[in-house]
Amino acid sequence: MSNDKNQRGVASAHRAAATSAPNVGHLPPQALDLEAAVLGAALLEADAQRIMLATLPDEQVFYSTAHQQVYLAIRDLVQAGRHADQLTVVQQLRHRGTLERAGGVFAVAKLTLKINSAAHLETHCRILQEHHARRVIITTGTELTAYGYDNTRDPLDLLTVAQSNLTSLHRSLETKASQTAAQAFDTTFERLAHAVTQQGTTGIPTGITQLNGLTGGWQPSDLILMAARPGMGKTAALLHFARTAALEHEHHAAIFSLEMPTLQLMQRLVASEVSGYSNSDLRRGNLPGGLDQVAHIRQQAQRLQTHGHRLHLDDTPGISIQQLRAKCARLHAQHPLGIVFVDYIQLMRGDVRGNREQEISSISRGLKELAKELNAPVIALSQLSRDVEKRGGDKRPQLSDLRESGSLEQDADSVVFLWRGEYYGISEYSDGASTTDTILFDIAKHHNGAIDEVIASCKLRNGLFSDLGGSQLPF
Repeated sequence: MSNDKNQRGVASAHRAAATSAPNVGHLPPQALDLEAAVLGAALLEADAQRIMLATLPDEQVFYSTAHQQVYLAIRDLVQAGRHADQLTVVQQLRHRGTLERAGGVFAVAKLTLKINSAAHLETHCRILQEHHARRVIITTGTELTAYGYDNTRDPLDLLTVAQSNLTSLHRSLETKASQTAAQAFDTTFERLAHAVTQQGTTGIPTGITQLNGLTGGWQPSDLILMAARPGMGKTAALLHFARTAALEHEHHAAIFSLEMPTLQLMQRLVASEVSGYSNSDLRRGNLPGGLDQVAHIRQQAQRLQTHGHRLHLDDTPGISIQQLRAKCARLHAQHPLGIVFVDYIQLMRGDVRGNREQEISSISRGLKELAKELNAPVIALSQLSRDVEKRGGDKRPQLSDLRESGSLEQDADSVVFLWRGEYYGISEYSDGASTTDTILFDIAKHHNGAIDEVIASCKLRNGLFSDLGGSQLPF
């Protein structure tokens, strides 16, 4: 189909959507009298200006084009630290060249006759928000109907756009009031008491005691970057943390694996649940007992079936940050997500089309926004540059080794490097302790705690991580 035919098809779909709408011929949801009342109050009182700008951060909340221009003039003046009243707003409209679009001097003056105080201003603003939300939903629905008739568009992209629009709208409606210290006082001490009863683990437990001690567990709203060179056990560690959260502590966890299909993830999970068989054994079917042994292993791994409904696996290749956020929003609506894992950042697509550094920056920002939206930790794996291999000595990673973007370090609340001396033929730590079957978690950045290191026991062939036998750390 040619572009001209496509465009005609989209236009026809727009007309079809408009004629099939249940309220055809009706004006979109709006309340011009309340718009005028809100602006009138803002022209009369400085407090009303602050309430309006805090509650209605966008001129599109106003349906009337004239009212949008008055709002913008008030916002300009307030942001510049100047007094906003009828006279200065008219002057600002002239300066912007929009006085005529605002209806002229008389129309601005009439706004101040609509209300005498800001007594019910917050209620009026909330009603305007609700009308704006309905207009956005109508517009989005109409656009999606039109796009649906366009055969060149990917249906999954349409769903992503719809989810993104609705998520943005949801965030704009969630106006969170500020709190005084007195109001937050009781909640602060309730959290402190909870931290005491949980022995300092206030977030999602990691399954490694000393790592819990440093982090307090994976904290809500945090973006944790877990980075290493290939062969260090990144995916195995991710699966350990996911199993700990979902199977042992009953949190819903989502794993987005861009590198490994779901069946391979499941083989690794099964290997970590059974004794005596490695992931390689299961992959190759190296089972001396044949089919009887399969039944035995199935019984040993039964926990993955009985509690596995809390562990969500998604192996969509090349997923975009927008698609990821849409999928998480859908899962979160069904069961609140306790933690999200991404394996790994460099295989994702960003919303920004430009050089790779800009794309990675958009991905890291999106992951941090996702953590805040869900109020849940997001752990994202990242590759490190080859500079690590070229470096002499013990080849320990540094923050400068993060590939393709400094924004990864900037956006992350924590950066954790994984390092195995055994991989590099280093047999001992500095105090002489053996590196065999151990892994070092190097917390190189930690917004809310100390920068330190933890050594844990690891058996990568089974994907098992645990405390280091209760011994002191060799530092």
